[in-house]
Amino acid sequence: MRLLVIYIAEAHARDQWPVGKTISCVDQPTTIDQRLKNASQFRKNFNFEMPMLVDNMDNTFHTIYGSWPFRFYVIHDGKLALKAEPGEQSLAYDMDELDAWIVNFYQSRRPIN
Repeated sequence: MRLLVIYIAEAHARDQWPVGKTISCVDQPTTIDQRLKNASQFRKNFNFEMPMLVDNMDNTFHTIYGSWPFRFYVIHDGKLALKAEPGEQSLAYDMDELDAWIVNFYQSRRPIN
């Protein structure tokens, strides 16, 4: 199993929809170089070690998968196997439910002895 993050457009960019000085600390990138720089700066500032990909400036990943503001996906054999979304009331994820789905997914694919 491989986990990774995909950096998409800024949800609360300083120049578009700011939510405070500490949260909205960058402008919306207008070039891929700016988006790459933001992703790199985030990795450095937060000592983020998980592999990170960066969506292109056409926002292809975001458009196809509807990833705003954030989502969890399982892609298996090139096909979308799970798109976890936050609860309607809480707007939060049940991480235990997501963990259980992943465990069940991989256990169901284990060879039978």
